[in-house]
Amino acid sequence: MYPMRFLTNRPIMLLLAGVAGILPAAAQSGGFLSLVENPSMETNYILLGMAVLQVIIILTLSGIMKTLGGNGQVWVNYLNGRKAGMVLLLVFAGMGLDAQAATPGIALMTSQSLFWWLFVANAVFFIIVVAQLMVLKGLVRTLSGKQEQAATAKTSEPDFADTILSKLTKRVEPEQEKDILMHHEYDGIRELDNVLPPWWLWLFYGTIIWGVVYVVNVHVIKVWPDQETEYAQEMAQAEVDIAAYLALQAASVDENTVVMLTDASAMGSGKATFEEFCKACHGAAGEGNAVGPNLTDAYWIHGGSINDLFRTIKYGVAEKGMQSWKGELNPQQMQAVSSYILSLQGTNPPNAKEPQGELYVPKVATPEEPATEQTDATADAAVVAVVQ
Repeated sequence: MYPMRFLTNRPIMLLLAGVAGILPAAAQSGGFLSLVENPSMETNYILLGMAVLQVIIILTLSGIMKTLGGNGQVWVNYLNGRKAGMVLLLVFAGMGLDAQAATPGIALMTSQSLFWWLFVANAVFFIIVVAQLMVLKGLVRTLSGKQEQAATAKTSEPDFADTILSKLTKRVEPEQEKDILMHHEYDGIRELDNVLPPWWLWLFYGTIIWGVVYVVNVHVIKVWPDQETEYAQEMAQAEVDIAAYLALQAASVDENTVVMLTDASAMGSGKATFEEFCKACHGAAGEGNAVGPNLTDAYWIHGGSINDLFRTIKYGVAEKGMQSWKGELNPQQMQAVSSYILSLQGTNPPNAKEPQGELYVPKVATPEEPATEQTDATADAAVVAVVQ
């Protein structure tokens, strides 16, 4: 009985024992701050082991309480005057949490996120263990016939909640209020000379301590970055994140979502890709040769919209000798080179090959159907071809 009484009355000892388990890992990692920012897998394994150990303890205590409960009369006696729902929740919550802990989704977690999940799980398991020990103590007292003695002694000894509240507020008992009564009265109201609540003083002292720690770490030894440096770091990281997001969005371009690009950067990239991969078959200026058709007129074999051109480049036309380039060019490159080819419309280079295919005329936008993406140069070239 004494070990159980010690554990249930001294839950802080359990907390310190649990924290002591990760202190060696924290020391090897360079302190708690480093441990949190970049936890090692060794630390996560220690936390996982602690969680598994606590789950075993929870299940064991649940089995003991189930055995002590017998036919249920002990539970009835113990829960008399208590909120049964809350007690039962604390007693058997471990079973539901164990089912969740058995299948953690750690495969998709980073080391840091896994650390926090395990840290929170250990904290929850610890609370459940302490609650179970307190309930188990009450059951043992009920079985040993000490429940009535405890109820009698309750009038003389404050319970746990009253003790905590008294320490947090330093309140004076009503029969002792005359000792702190101030000797002035207004409209029947008299004032008590109460001290400042300890919880308020602890918070105030904590802000002072934190202020000293902040000043020393930021402005003296400069372990932590100041606000200006932190802002610059966050802005640099934001630029990296934006670039990664835009790259991801660009990588999602396909023949259905592609749009015409007109900026100088895209034109330069498209021209470089054209000269490297397309020049051999279509000529340096897109005029065409014995292998590839002319790309500067308004006649197209497989469609002349940006979507058609992207599709042709991506999948190729095997029967015409046009290979698929999706294995060598990414979606951004195919979009850029498609836009560059369409910009060649109407340039009329020398030695241009005769038109092939059908005249492509862009669709006219209607309220029900949007126009197909196309450049003004393509439309002008189509008009010129019709006139000729």
